[in-house]
Amino acid sequence: MDLKLFYYYSDSCGACKDYEATVDKLSKALRLSLQKQNIDDIPSQYKLDGIPTMILTNNGVEIWRSVGNISFQQVYKDLKDYV
Repeated sequence: MDLKLFYYYSDSCGACKDYEATVDKLSKALRLSLQKQNIDDIPSQYKLDGIPTMILTNNGVEIWRSVGNISFQQVYKDLKDYV
């Protein structure tokens, strides 16, 4: 298994800045590789409905997605089944 957690945000998004600590905590708690990406720096072909967005992939295939600020407890519960 090659699980990776991607976090998409914008520097101009206050909610994204607030949520970054939660994302960092999640990646450490679940021992996931984390890649943060500013949406201003990525091509528009990425299908992002909103920010902040977290996407969990396994071997490059999306297996889970979250949009918005969701509590640490809820996301941890969701992701724990994949780890």
